[in-house]
Amino acid sequence: MKKKLIFSAALVLSLGLAACGEEKAKEEPQKEETQTPVSADKKEDTEKADEKEKSDGVGETTESELGKMTVLYKDKELNMAVNNGPVNATLDKIQLATMEPSESYKESFGGQDKVTIVTIEASAENTVDDTTNYYLNQAKLVTDTGQQVDSDIWFSDDIGGEFLGKVKKNGNIIWILKHDEAVKKVTLHISGASNANFDRLGEDLKVEIPLDK
Repeated sequence: MKKKLIFSAALVLSLGLAACGEEKAKEEPQKEETQTPVSADKKEDTEKADEKEKSDGVGETTESELGKMTVLYKDKELNMAVNNGPVNATLDKIQLATMEPSESYKESFGGQDKVTIVTIEASAENTVDDTTNYYLNQAKLVTDTGQQVDSDIWFSDDIGGEFLGKVKKNGNIIWILKHDEAVKKVTLHISGASNANFDRLGEDLKVEIPLDK
């Protein structure tokens, strides 16, 4: 349990730095009046570059007891629908990062010195009173570089499985890959929803997510 809490804290810290960056971006224009005037074109180019860097969060590095995490790609406006049967679900955000585990937690990552982590923040809601099974948090992930991995149930939040009536769930789904910074697209394979008797209510989904760096 402690390991899971520390890992979750590391993710929150990474996202928190992005939020701080956005707040700073909103404050900076107020200081422009006291700065030395620059050409309009140069000023516009600089502002666009700063805004893109802060909104993407690319290059952000956070260190914790777990190790050092560096963000490679982040899309906080993914908003991709993955509805299935009576379940309305959305992949809200995605992040690709590298993790260099500390010696204390390297065993949790198969003894690897460096891994690549895909994190998707998602939400799901059963829209009927009947029990529905939808295993969004057990989706298989395939990269365009040839890796196939199951989601890490230990580190991921419980946002799938059995929905006892009109239940809402949200949280992070995590996949741990061998170190690979060349990934430009991931594909999720999600099993279709079923009822309490495991009769199919929806078709299996294949969801492609491009990582435009």
